[in-house]
Amino acid sequence: MLRTLGVLGGMGPLATASFMNQVIALSPAKSDQEHIPMFIRNIPQIPDRTKFLMGLEGENPFFELKKGFKELTSLGVSCIVIPCNTAHYWYDALTKNTDVHTISIVKSVIKQVKATGKQKVGILATTATLNMGIYQNAFKQHNIDFVEPNTQQQATIMDGITAVKAGDLNKGRHLLSKAYDLMLAQGADCVLFGCTEIPLVLNEQTKHSPDTYLDTIAILAQECVNWAYANAHQSTLSSVA
Repeated sequence: MLRTLGVLGGMGPLATASFMNQVIALSPAKSDQEHIPMFIRNIPQIPDRTKFLMGLEGENPFFELKKGFKELTSLGVSCIVIPCNTAHYWYDALTKNTDVHTISIVKSVIKQVKATGKQKVGILATTATLNMGIYQNAFKQHNIDFVEPNTQQQATIMDGITAVKAGDLNKGRHLLSKAYDLMLAQGADCVLFGCTEIPLVLNEQTKHSPDTYLDTIAILAQECVNWAYANAHQSTLSSVA
């Protein structure tokens, strides 16, 4: 029997919907009953993560994140994931002293980088994710080289991310495509979509250049599928024994 996945989402809603769709698409299910059961907490009113971490907003998102984490735990989920890169600043605090299994988007990315042998990763992410060193610190620990945007490039990236969140996908696509191309021109052999809004508009890049990007939504979704069906296989073996 498949265990239940809890999704602490809403950051933003489009990214959460995309994550759920990818979990479904990646699942090796042959019928409705073989899909992963999921509880999706899609509450967009969690305070802005980037604004708080940059000192532009006083309300700490941690308390709403913790509330959501507890709500999912109370539903009896077997695993909780957070399809938001910036929110992983609070990952250790959220998962401390909990019995429920969790899958980190950052650790999942590191695993994928190592598996694909990438040498230098360009980082497209929110300013808060960059300033907190969420990926840089992880890359350094695993001796993975990376490229960061300069101040002007980062302003373009944030304008693109903000446009996607506002529903202006064409503007977001234009700005983020420019940032993606520039990262490759600066020597990155792949570009990390380190904000879950980014892959929503860089569909042309993902279609035509699959070796030059790392989609954090897709990577996390695949890890969830691997976890769920591995547990199902183990449960089947146990019941047979």
